[in-house]
Formats: sequence, structure tokens, C-alpha cells
Amino acid sequence: MKSTNGSEDSTRTDWSRPIAKILFGKDNAGILVSSEAELESLLEQAKANKASARILPKTETRDTATRTRLETARAEAGNRLQDAMQLLNQTQKLCLDANIPYAVIKSLDAVPDIGHDVDLLVGKNLQSIRSRLLERFQCETVTLTFCDRHAGKFSTFVRGFDSDFELYTRVSQLGEEYYPEEHVLHRREEESVLGSKTYLCSQEDRLLITCIHTLYRHGKIRLSDLKVAYDALNSRLDSDIVLGTVESAGIQRGFAFFLRILEMMGQEILGKDLVPREFKDYTDRVLYRDAILKLLLRRIRPRFPLRVPITLVLLLFLHKAAADLARNKIGSCLRSSLAPVLLIMDKSIPLRLQKAISVRIW
Repeated sequence: MKSTNGSEDSTRTDWSRPIAKILFGKDNAGILVSSEAELESLLEQAKANKASARILPKTETRDTATRTRLETARAEAGNRLQDAMQLLNQTQKLCLDANIPYAVIKSLDAVPDIGHDVDLLVGKNLQSIRSRLLERFQCETVTLTFCDRHAGKFSTFVRGFDSDFELYTRVSQLGEEYYPEEHVLHRREEESVLGSKTYLCSQEDRLLITCIHTLYRHGKIRLSDLKVAYDALNSRLDSDIVLGTVESAGIQRGFAFFLRILEMMGQEILGKDLVPREFKDYTDRVLYRDAILKLLLRRIRPRFPLRVPITLVLLLFLHKAAADLARNKIGSCLRSSLAPVLLIMDKSIPLRLQKAISVRIW
């Protein structure tokens, strides 16, 4: 279970295979660790894949000291989820009281796993909810990156909670347009999560937002992201909505790359096909026309989280800029064109220097 991705990673245990088998419900999948060091290695990669809470119940050990650490990790995962749900219950009440539509994006797609924040999409009502939040709670506002400020985002720590809270105007990295947030809010679904009612994105939007965030914002693909996509693809989603949005947003290549990674992971790790035929055919058509994308895919090794090659991210934004221009979305075209420059600057300027001048770029 060793990685071949670079000299440093080659000496580290790669837990991608056992984590994936548990997430995707492989029969009798489980993990046996023999030491605390091995457990810490597993926990590190599981956390990076947003999978800790789902793999811990199926992780066992025969070592007493390791068992104690394992029980602690299980308790910590439960506490994180409880903290996030309590924060959501209190903050979403601001939207409900003001009759403002909202949808939880990303945060609850992988329950019982939860990220470090609670994200609400509120569209044009962000400033109104922000004001109500600051009036109602004691908050420590988080300094946003240059890109986040232009994307229309607000982030804060609410006193009494470990999770931070974020408001989104739109799904975007730099303010470039993908599709109207009103569509997400219109398609939202009321669901009960651990006994609490809230509004989640439709399966169509979970798939689209996961793809956009992994490739155009974070530049990495986690096993948890692939599981969200798999669940959405195998639900009764409307493929016309998904593929129509992909085309109009100009993200055909990004979407095809994302689905091909899901397909590769399923075949190489799980030994089965995970992508429905309609979407596989769409991916094949896009890749057939793009030799560079096919070349980059051939170099990918299924170790997760998977770092998306920066060359690919740059190309995806340039393709999107061209698509925006063709659709007369001039503002979005300019922002999509600027994104590669900012990404190169972010990779070139050390993070400590960005922090020293209080200007985070990406």
C-alpha cells in the first residue's frame, strides 16, 4: 500500500484503497492498525479526504494504547459533528426569521463527516444576513483572501463554536459566473439531518458544486468528493439540468476530468464502474477532442486527496474565459482570464510572505 508519487510520499503508507472501500460500501471492508503511528497516518489521510467519521467505526486494533487513541478519535469526530449542527441550527434561524431563502452547500454532503466550517448560500441577501449575524452573536471575522473578497464571501468564527461560519453570494472562485445561485435556491430540498430540519442542495447542484469547488477553487479531489458525485449520479437527478449547466458554464473539460477520475478510482480500487453510461459517453466525447487533457489524465496516480496539476487548472480557467466571451459574459471572462495569473502568483509567493503583508491571494 505504498505510494509512487514522489520521493517523499513513496515512503508513506497510502490508505486510499481501504478508505475508498469503506466509503463506497465494499462488503466486509475494514482497517486493522497495529500501532499508534499507523493509526495517526490513517487519521491524517482520512481527515484530508473528509472521511474520518466514516472509517473510524470500521477501524480496529489489538494494541491497548492504540485502542485508547482510536476511541478518542471517534469521540472527537462525534463532537465536531455536534458542534457544526448546533452552529447551523442557531445561524440558519436568522434566515428563517427574515424569510430569506438559503441552502447549506458542501458542509452536510458527507455526514457524519463534517468539514471545518458551515457554509450557507444566501445569494444577494448576504449583507442582510451578515448584519443580523454580527448583531446576534459575538463574532471574530476571518480575513478573506483576495479571491474570496471578489467572489462575494463572508467568513467568521462565532464565539462558543469550534467550526467557522461562511456565507456565500455565489458559487465562484473570483466572481466568475457558473450558473445563477437562484437556481440552486429554487431547487433546494428540505431535509432532516440528525433530527434537525434544514435546506440542502438538490442532487444536481451537489454534483455541480462539488465539481466546481474541487477543480476551480481547491485544486484537489478528495475521496469524499467522489462519493458525493457517485451518490448524485446514481440518484434520480435530471441529467439535462446537469449537462446543460456544464455546457452553459463553460466547464466541460473540468467536469469530464472530474468524472474520469471517479471512473478511474472505481476501476482501479473498487474494481467496478461508478459512472452511469450517459455521463461516461459525455466524458468520452469531451476527452476525444482534447489531447492535452488525455495526456494529463494518463499521468494521474490514484492517491487521494489527489492534487490537480496546476497546468490543468490554468487551462480550465482559460477554456472557461473563452466560453464566457462566446456567450458575451464579459465580466466573467475577465475574471476567468485573471484567475491563472493570480494562481501563479499564489504558487510563486511563499505563504508566510503573503501572511506577513496580510494579503492572501488564492
